[in-house]
Amino acid sequence: MNLAITESIPLDATLRIKIFSVLSLSIFTAMLGLGIVVPILPLYAKTLGASGIWLGAIFAGFSIARAASMPVVGHFSDKQGRKVFIVTGLFLYAFSSLGYLSASGPESLLVVRIVQGLCSAMIVPIAMAYVGDIAPKDREGSYVGRFNVALFLGFGFGPLLGGFVHDLLGVNADFMIMGILCALSCALALWYLPAGDGKRMMRSGAPAAYATILRNPQVQGIMLFRFLNAFIRGSVLTFLPLYASYRLHLSGAQIGLIVSSGVILTSLLQYPCGRLADRFDRKHLMISGSLVYAVCVVLLPQMPNFVLLLGANLLLGGVGAVPLPAASASVIEEGKKYGMGSLMALFNVAMSLGLGTGPLVSGFIHDTLGLTRVFYCAAGIGAVGALVTARLLRFLPPAQRKQMPDFFEEP
Repeated sequence: MNLAITESIPLDATLRIKIFSVLSLSIFTAMLGLGIVVPILPLYAKTLGASGIWLGAIFAGFSIARAASMPVVGHFSDKQGRKVFIVTGLFLYAFSSLGYLSASGPESLLVVRIVQGLCSAMIVPIAMAYVGDIAPKDREGSYVGRFNVALFLGFGFGPLLGGFVHDLLGVNADFMIMGILCALSCALALWYLPAGDGKRMMRSGAPAAYATILRNPQVQGIMLFRFLNAFIRGSVLTFLPLYASYRLHLSGAQIGLIVSSGVILTSLLQYPCGRLADRFDRKHLMISGSLVYAVCVVLLPQMPNFVLLLGANLLLGGVGAVPLPAASASVIEEGKKYGMGSLMALFNVAMSLGLGTGPLVSGFIHDTLGLTRVFYCAAGIGAVGALVTARLLRFLPPAQRKQMPDFFEEP
């Protein structure tokens, strides 16, 4: 059996900068569009008659469709190149945004979300694989940290923009702006991402079979971490706007600011946290960050007003920034052994399954135990899961890092 072989691909520094810059700008623009609907989608679904279970299904449908299609897309991107998948996914996502405008009930809203989940499988995971292709050895954390800045900044400013647009122009304007931004991102990738370079940078040898990859305990631990992290995030993103609206009676702009604040802080800390991941033991960063993150989730439903809820979510965003670059850098290391597209697909499948099951389980908890119990249960599941992850990651060798050069400085 052939494996995709390991080292970083030698690239001219100018080409490396061009690829990275176009990827970052395209993903920032796309995530800005995707993030716009975060604070208003739960409220919009409620106006269409969605119960807690339907609300969970609407969010879960996106993630489950994404998870189901990513292994196929990732495997083929290891063979055919990255650009064609990124451009196609962005185009279809922009076009499918029109479906929100004609949704007549939770059923049709679920269909739109499933279609967009299929489209999104071709965007972020493949862009992350492209970043992994160009990242030099021992600087994976710095590269993925800088890329995550663009990703999280877009997704962070999106809810802020969405909340203000909702208050000023109404919910339909949010959906139209989402489609326009995704179309703009598609144009950027189509015109400026170098054609053929993604395929040229693939390793010789076929990517490993998924069964082989998943037998690796290091991969198992990293995937479990990503699933649990996304489980909590999905629960919080789905039900924090409801808590802010129905318990604290906050406006759309205030809800958008709360949701955006934590994500923006997470984004701003991604590069320094990526540098940490290149210097210190990555498994320790993942486990300690996960445990503290779970504790911070417990604080959210105890906040009685806008200012305190904003502060608690900022704390959550700061803590949540620490483990993500460490996990992503570990995936890149494994991707250079097994196939970057395949590993990034699995990493994002784990995230999508977490984002899917989190809202579903939390929707059931909401309907049976109440809104505040959603946060307590999600935190408990995350904390217990972090201990299981720690046992799997004991096989991950400790990092032996040296002083890293500046980001685009050649080693």
